[in-house]
Amino acid sequence: MIYHEQQLPEDVINRSLQHKEVLQKAEVREQGTKDARNSSIGWVKNNFTLQEYFRYIQATNNLFWNYELTDIEPMQYTEYDKGQYYNWHIDTHNKPYKNGLIRKLSFIVFLSSDFSGGEFDISEKDPRKKNRYITITNEKNKMIVFHSADWHRVRPVKTGTRNTIVGWVLGLKWR
Repeated sequence: MIYHEQQLPEDVINRSLQHKEVLQKAEVREQGTKDARNSSIGWVKNNFTLQEYFRYIQATNNLFWNYELTDIEPMQYTEYDKGQYYNWHIDTHNKPYKNGLIRKLSFIVFLSSDFSGGEFDISEKDPRKKNRYITITNEKNKMIVFHSADWHRVRPVKTGTRNTIVGWVLGLKWR
């Protein structure tokens, strides 16, 4: 399975938005290029909110992958205005964190639907396919959970503003 999607309750999303920090221009330090991303972000660090999302991801994990998950990183509220994007990338790092944890699962929650463009694509990794990625529709309150090592992107927004919450769930290094 490449990814799993489900609807999140509106009250869960609203609680997380109450805790987002002030927006700043997003920077990508590891992708090797300055134009990998163009968007604005604000962090969500409230522990109750993070643990609420962790429970949703853990339930999905238990149904489909059964990875050993131990923690969640602060979540990122992201805004993409007209012309903004995030090119192909992965969410994993070259080395584990100092505590030995790595990103195992990533997730995105679509918060708006009144925009065009901004499609979310995820790689299928099947060289036999003509289109080697799947385009996932942006549906308000939909959460997508996928492997952090899977290549994915956000295409440029054409009109409106695309709002999302993204996050990463951690576990011990693969054995």
